[in-house]
Amino acid sequence: MKNNTLLIKNAIFLDKSKKDIYIENGCITKIVNKINKKAEKEINCYNKKVILPGLINSHTHSGMSFLQGYADDLPLKTWLEKKIWPIEKKMDSEDIYWAMKLACLKMIKTGTTCFNDMYWSPKINIKAITEMGIRAVVGLTFIDDIIGGNIKRILEKNWEILKKQKHTNVSFAIAPHAIYTVSKKNLIWAKNFAEKNNLLIHIHLSETEIEVKNCIKKHKLRPVEYLDSIGFLSKKCLLAHAVWLSPKEIDILKRRKCNVIYNPCSNMKLGSGIFPYPDLDKAKINICLGTDGSASNNSLNLWEEMKFASLLQKVSKNDACLLPIQKVFSMITKNAAQALNIKAGEIKEGNLADLILIDMDNINLIPNHNLLSNLVYTGQGNWVSDVICNGKILMRNYKIKGENEIIEKSQKRIKKLFSKSKGRNKIKN
Repeated sequence: MKNNTLLIKNAIFLDKSKKDIYIENGCITKIVNKINKKAEKEINCYNKKVILPGLINSHTHSGMSFLQGYADDLPLKTWLEKKIWPIEKKMDSEDIYWAMKLACLKMIKTGTTCFNDMYWSPKINIKAITEMGIRAVVGLTFIDDIIGGNIKRILEKNWEILKKQKHTNVSFAIAPHAIYTVSKKNLIWAKNFAEKNNLLIHIHLSETEIEVKNCIKKHKLRPVEYLDSIGFLSKKCLLAHAVWLSPKEIDILKRRKCNVIYNPCSNMKLGSGIFPYPDLDKAKINICLGTDGSASNNSLNLWEEMKFASLLQKVSKNDACLLPIQKVFSMITKNAAQALNIKAGEIKEGNLADLILIDMDNINLIPNHNLLSNLVYTGQGNWVSDVICNGKILMRNYKIKGENEIIEKSQKRIKKLFSKSKGRNKIKN
């Protein structure tokens, strides 16, 4: 019997076949009808649980989990400048650490095994992510006026430290916040920094109509045109929101092979607009799905996000056939894995063992005429019984090690954070 091995027996696949899966050192090595080989750990599904690839959240701000419900029913600019950024400046290292653990706990509970994150304090985030065992792309995030000091020097210094460390489940992106918070000079630097260090680029883009109008006023170009003019766009780009796009911009995104991230719940809640899915899909642009942060969504549940993603498109075009279940499911599996450059999103030999098990006795899945339809359109997520990431069991029979401590510590930190006297601490990066 080898170390770091896991055997999943009698699992039901989406095509209704029943197979065993053998996992070694974090990867799927064998999928057959029957495996007699011994493993260090074993999960028997008893032909009652469906196995799926772990879900991938392509855009979120996990450290904002403490701000859920704090600033609702406000437009984006007011929400950010008057509510979110001021309270974030009061968050210390312990707040960010426990907020990240709380977010990871919520994501694991609903079957997310990987997320693409944009938040401050990467070293603190990595500590929390590593302890939780989940996979993440951690953004080296910056806004010109918030970090303070020399942005390039701070980020380069952090990167020199981070790249020397061994992070099994963590990879990195450079994450300039947006074109309206980061200068042209620093956007060009970020693009060059990404190329030099083989990093992804994660940025908000064309989230609101006012962002587009201001860009035209300042640069005489729309946001995608502006980024293209400075050589920013490439297949390494993950563009969050991408709501307000012209046909010319969509053509540019296609030519540059960019990835776009649909965030339906956040876009609806902040009144930002409707993602132009039909046009992007027709252009064969890689489309992923993200929850955005808890503060602008109130949830990190990708099942719910899929439901809203599909229904919003159908009603916006009066077309019940638009964005069907298989396509929206691909957004949080295959498409996301492609964008994040990880061997996941499909259950096949050689891929990472990022997997989830669905409890078919869950009342929300009865009757079961079409499982994928049930999962997408019911939008619950409480049917995820087991979660495996990199071959390690993170949740078994709905239980996660240390979850009670995370809940208790988070509640105490939240109470303390919102009772703090006014202070303006610089965000640590």
